[in-house]
Amino acid sequence: MSRYRPFIQAALCCVVLAVSIITLANQQQSRTQPLVPSSSEDQSRYAEVATTSGEMPAAMASSTMSINVPILVYHIVRPAYPDDSRAVRALALTPETFDAQMMYLARAGYHVISFAALEDYFKRHIALPEKPVILSFDDGWKDQFTYAFPLLVKNKYPATFFIFTNSIGRHGFISWEDLQIMQSAGMTIGSHSLSHPYLTRVATSTLWGEINDSKRILEQHLGVSVNEFAYPFGNYNPAIIAIVKKAGYRSARGDYESGEQSPDRLYQLSALNAPTTTALFEKKFPITGYVMRQAVGTILQTTTTSSE
Repeated sequence: MSRYRPFIQAALCCVVLAVSIITLANQQQSRTQPLVPSSSEDQSRYAEVATTSGEMPAAMASSTMSINVPILVYHIVRPAYPDDSRAVRALALTPETFDAQMMYLARAGYHVISFAALEDYFKRHIALPEKPVILSFDDGWKDQFTYAFPLLVKNKYPATFFIFTNSIGRHGFISWEDLQIMQSAGMTIGSHSLSHPYLTRVATSTLWGEINDSKRILEQHLGVSVNEFAYPFGNYNPAIIAIVKKAGYRSARGDYESGEQSPDRLYQLSALNAPTTTALFEKKFPITGYVMRQAVGTILQTTTTSSE
């Protein structure tokens, strides 16, 4: 064993050095994203949908069968503009940063799954891969189709796009043709209501239309079942949850700062806004000892083989 000690020490140094180089490269990349001019019209369209809500639902107790499955929420993926507001910068990622995050997930040992896989895990006891994570996009901005979608295809990752149907085809938003292209490429389309209101402020007589009619419209145009719902602004209450269930959705995504999911919260799935820099993303999703051990094992195996 002692004769392999120099090789083991060298292998460990190589792994540490490689991780350090990757981290520094990604940090440098996130600091040097290109800036391109924008028009006031383009800037203002992001104000059409507010991004935060002060009306957060009270946390409800989870069952003992909880599992850690982070659900990332993306809103804006596009080049940075010099006149971006603070609110936009809090949610916006450049395509380069988004791509770096997607590649990092694979390096860190994460496996991107769908909402359907999480539903099947709880309802049908179908196993999930190690370190699962779900990718989702809100509101249906055209930028998501233009910049994020090609990078998802490149990295072979599924994602769910939550669309509020009144926006489809409007200036700055995804079209029906875009949705069909994304669906054909393996993306899932979910409902985000008809008009993106604060559902707790909507009259009871209107709630059914916001929740059920958006589902029906998407299904008629896309020819598939729409099984996932995302509450606009993460805003809901027990009455709204009951309507979502009655409409036939299999799950619904809320807006908590947690990655814990449980079967009694399938209609209140916990989510978090995706970090907007590579450094923050890597801090949120660290490379674990398991991945490091795999890397060391590979290096040791190669070193031992070459020394024989």
